[in-house]
Amino acid sequence: MRNLVALTVIAMMSSVVIADETGMMRLAGTPEQIGTQWGTLHRETIQQDIASSLAKAKKAGITREIIIERSAAFREIAGKIAPHWIEEARATARAAGVDEELYVALLDGESRNRYLHECTSYAVPKEHTRDGMVLFHKNRDNTDRPQVAPMVESSLDGIHKFIAVSNVGPLRCSMMVNEKGLAGSGDYPAEKKKDSSTLTLPSADPQYRGIMAGTILRYIAERASTSEEALAIIEDFVSKGYYAGGDVNGSHWLFADRNGVIIEVCNNSRHVVSKVHTQKAYFSRLNNSAAAKKLRGEKQPVDFQTFHNVSRDRSICFRSSISGMTVEIDPDHPELLTCAWIALPARTVAFPVFIGQSHIPTCLADGTANQLGKASPDQINRWEAIEKGVYADKAKLREELISSIEAGNPHGAHVEAIDDWSRDHAQKIMKALAQPE
Repeated sequence: MRNLVALTVIAMMSSVVIADETGMMRLAGTPEQIGTQWGTLHRETIQQDIASSLAKAKKAGITREIIIERSAAFREIAGKIAPHWIEEARATARAAGVDEELYVALLDGESRNRYLHECTSYAVPKEHTRDGMVLFHKNRDNTDRPQVAPMVESSLDGIHKFIAVSNVGPLRCSMMVNEKGLAGSGDYPAEKKKDSSTLTLPSADPQYRGIMAGTILRYIAERASTSEEALAIIEDFVSKGYYAGGDVNGSHWLFADRNGVIIEVCNNSRHVVSKVHTQKAYFSRLNNSAAAKKLRGEKQPVDFQTFHNVSRDRSICFRSSISGMTVEIDPDHPELLTCAWIALPARTVAFPVFIGQSHIPTCLADGTANQLGKASPDQINRWEAIEKGVYADKAKLREELISSIEAGNPHGAHVEAIDDWSRDHAQKIMKALAQPE
């Protein structure tokens, strides 16, 4: 790695750039810029999704006009809480060459047609980890759709930078971590979690109109700094009637923050219940799985490798586990050194991404890593060996960065250092995925 003191401050890009020659990209700027970048990057997939949605609607006797009319509640709510989403979505539609009104209408409403699958989230508080990091993970189990991991950095005041894992299409969140050191995930309702959740959620009729969990989680990523603030947002949205519900009519959430506060939340269209978890390892489901027993059975503090490796244990990782993200929340420098390890799908090798980076490997944001990951064979031992080496390099980098921070060196030097580190390791990981042993 180059000498940190000699590195220069990175200039913020103001023009719309999709990717550079180094294999890195920024999804940053105004809502117009972010939307244009996203629509350009995923033009073909967005066009296919719109065509598929129209075909399903036609089969059900639903016209374009009806789809737009049924999104009125979403548009009204988004106009109140996050009008930049609408501006961003319109720019995405223009760049992708699709109907603006229809794209906005499907921005949140399309999720109500999703297939039903369970997901697994788990966390360990810093009191039980070897390095004092708060550890968080989600395996996403869902319909096999292309998975991407963008890092979004808005130029608007009060909007937090965040890393998310999601489907290609609208910029929503299945799991996320932001620059404040808050990680979160959304999954299946509490009443479906008899093996894990201790929460009892009163019943309520679904509303079908409003906003859904993936959109709410993006709002939390952009606005919340702590687990308590995330809970407060969900409570506020439910009390105002914003949560739509749909046929599933409920969401289950897990949040962990830099302070080590881990909160489980369940809600439907009328009620919210929650619980703070302090045990060694909380699992959102499969609480008696081999993976859960392994973490809780550790006599020593849980290290990163143990925590992350159980995400590929066959007791919680399935063919439906289309993506996974392990987060190390740095309690002292969350805005720079918090690190997300992203696997697309969950069974494959993970790419490390610092929240403090200015760019993210293009292969994560454009779906290339997901394509290679899906085609790769099951080589758990190989992926664990690669990650062990990468983690050792990351530990060295973190020590150098902390020393540089304490020495008062410019922030831009630290950003450039982790950009370089992330690019180099992404290239090595992509090569390993492309050349199975």
